[in-house]
Amino acid sequence: MNLFTPRPGYWLTPLIIYLNTGIFLLVALMTQSILWFPARELIILGGNFGPLTVDGQWWRLLSSVFLHGGLLHLVFNAIVLANIGIFLEPLLGRRSFAVVYLTTGILASLTSLMFNFGVVSVGASGAIFGMYGFFVALLTTNLFKPEFRNTFLRNTLGFIVLNIAIGFFGPIDNAAHIGGLVSGFILGFVWLPAIRKRAIRNRGVRFD
Repeated sequence: MNLFTPRPGYWLTPLIIYLNTGIFLLVALMTQSILWFPARELIILGGNFGPLTVDGQWWRLLSSVFLHGGLLHLVFNAIVLANIGIFLEPLLGRRSFAVVYLTTGILASLTSLMFNFGVVSVGASGAIFGMYGFFVALLTTNLFKPEFRNTFLRNTLGFIVLNIAIGFFGPIDNAAHIGGLVSGFILGFVWLPAIRKRAIRNRGVRFD
């Protein structure tokens, strides 16, 4: 199964990845670089930078979610987003998926602003952690069959803990990750009744 190929019920996730890639290519052309982009250019293009964001440029909370600092940053986020999107987009539907993704991305940016005021923050990882937090919330309920729930809860928590730990040893915006994770976890419970109704409309299909 190709995680990057759009198909019925799963096309918004690949679209987000294509959009991020397109923006990345534009930045690469502008900077004549590919592995890592200078902070100055990222600020100009919409990076979340505290002094400018709180000075009325609040759109940076969203624009920064679609920017990436370099090639490895983009590739890692694309792979991780595809792996969570393949589960959540069909479950939520594209509109709800978009709302959760953008909401957690903005809240992740706000959290970053609080703890990294003078640092340029970019990347989809805050929103992606939001989707993983959302998934964890659902995995703590009886929405899924026990075999699926137990396996994926263990694997997802392992992924989250590992990446949060790695974030303490490099130029990684852990504040955004944790902000996205917590907001996504809360939204998971908020959305749960709507997901149950959607499952009933779809003949009660559950993952196994």
